[in-house]
Amino acid sequence: MITSQALFGIVVFVRLAWVFSENRRNVPWKIVISGIALQVILAPLLLKLAWARDLFLALNRIVVTIQDASTTGASFVFGFVGGGAVPFEITNPGATFVLAFQALPLVLVVSALSALLYHWRVLPLVVQGFAWALRRTMGAGGAVGCSTAANVFVGMVEAPLFVRP
Repeated sequence: MITSQALFGIVVFVRLAWVFSENRRNVPWKIVISGIALQVILAPLLLKLAWARDLFLALNRIVVTIQDASTTGASFVFGFVGGGAVPFEITNPGATFVLAFQALPLVLVVSALSALLYHWRVLPLVVQGFAWALRRTMGAGGAVGCSTAANVFVGMVEAPLFVRP
């Protein structure tokens, strides 16, 4: 149930967005209200129903497994530069992260997986599903919804790879 503090916060954020808007007359209030309504409906569904929570945890485990496999492969190929065991004493733990050898292999793996799923016609079905649901509820398209949903699981860099231009 929405508490008065949560309701106040929602009103404040919507009001702030309206105040800082460049074109206050053309704010799509139907989309704003339907987005808030979707959050109010989905939050208890995902937080209270065990099967929904388990579904999202399973999706998260898949993403973490892909991330771990990518890190293991990068450390096998590049050694400690790719995230493997460091052969010397670490004085600055933050300095051991090398973007090109630790983060970019994951981007390449996700890109390859999304290309494969696109070739198998899986991703177009997912995008069409999001398009149908989001067009009915908020008037938004499937590419936007699919990329936003992917952002929750894989991050901002990899999410656009799930939607082909």
